[in-house]
This record gives sequence, structure tokens and C-alpha cells, in this order.
Amino acid sequence: MTALLRTYADRLCAAIDAIVRDEAESIAAAAALVADQFRRDRLVHVHGPGGHSALAAQDVFYRAGCPVLVAPVADPGTSLLGGALNSTATERQAGRGAAAVEGLVEGDLLVVVNAFGVNAASVGAARTARARGVRVIALSSRAAASRLPADHPARAGDLPSHAHVHIDTHVPPGDVVLEVAPGAEMGGVSTALNSFVLHAVLAAAVAQAPGTTVWRSSYTEGGDAHNARAAEQVRGRVPQL
Repeated sequence: MTALLRTYADRLCAAIDAIVRDEAESIAAAAALVADQFRRDRLVHVHGPGGHSALAAQDVFYRAGCPVLVAPVADPGTSLLGGALNSTATERQAGRGAAAVEGLVEGDLLVVVNAFGVNAASVGAARTARARGVRVIALSSRAAASRLPADHPARAGDLPSHAHVHIDTHVPPGDVVLEVAPGAEMGGVSTALNSFVLHAVLAAAVAQAPGTTVWRSSYTEGGDAHNARAAEQVRGRVPQL
């Protein structure tokens, strides 16, 4: 068991190290776009179209240490809670991405997170948003996408090509790093890697935009009062609050 845990940790850490080594410039460029929104008191919209990619958008919303100006773009149809198999079918529907970003306008900023970056929901959201004058940051794995067959039913395009800034999350093909038994590949990493990149971008953005309000844990002294005041800053602009 110890050897398995060590291998899992080493491979996850190796992917994070690859992000730090190879994506520092892209993360800085993304942070600059996000910081510009914060300075103008504008929302940063985060969309994770896919059963598990959606967790990335949730992870930076209303979370201790994350800016109050982060707003998730929700698509219940691609959520696992709406049906696991249905989420896969829904993220492949033509027009799904365009519908999800219908409310965004010129001057907005959209972050699209998807492990493979090829499904219709992610590609459509980025393409539609960019055509409307929305600045687009995309997070996906080039290696994972490149290993997906050209005729795979999930392929609807290439997310990075529709982004102003693309950050490679270094998710391995198949989103697993362990073979624990013949035919049993396990050890998912995309959720951790997506979150690492998003938190890194947001931290760098706040460093460039001092005074940006961030949430506190409600389990700290004064946390509830702080968050109540923070919520007033985005009241009426973030439906999920």
C-alpha cells in the first residue's frame, strides 16, 4: 500500500511540477487578464462543462481564499448530479456551449476548464464567447487531447484554438496515472490539476490587484461577518449566492 501511495503522489506531483515549469508564462498572462477584471470590479466567469470538469468551477466559487468576483457558469445537464451517463451525452450536444454563455457580453472574461478540451460544450462556449468580444482563458491538456482518436464521438473541435490564453494542465491521456491490476487503471488527477491551476491564476491576479475581496472560512473567527459583507459586493450579479 505504501508503494502505491508513493507512486500516486509522485506522479501527481510530477504533473504539478510540469505545470510550474512549462506554464508559468501562460499562468501569468491569464492572471493579468483576471486582475484587470478585478480592478474594474467585473466578474470572472468560470465554466467547467463536463461531469468532473464542473468541479473546478465549483472549487473556486464561494471558497475561503478565493475572490468574491468569481462566478460559476452552471449547466445542470452536464452535472453528474443530473445523471452520470447523461452528463457525458449532454456535454457532446451541439449548441450546448453557446447556450451556456448566452448572457456574457463584450468585456466579460470567461475561463473554460475541460480535461480534454474537445467536447462540444467546452469548444462551443469558448468559440461563442470569443465571437462576442469576451476574453477567453482555457485550461485543458494537450497530451490528453492528442491521444484521443480523430473519430472519437466526443471530438467537436479544439478548445485551445478559441482561447486568448491557454494553460496546459498536463492531465495524462485517460486521466489516470496508476495501473493497480490488469485492466484496472486508476488514480485520477484532472480535478487536482485543474484546481491547482485555477487557484494559482487567482492568487497571482489578486497579487496584481490589491484590495480585491476574498472569501474567508466561515469556521474562523469573524468569518461569517466578513462573508456577509463580501456577498453585498456581488449581490444581484451572482445568481448562485
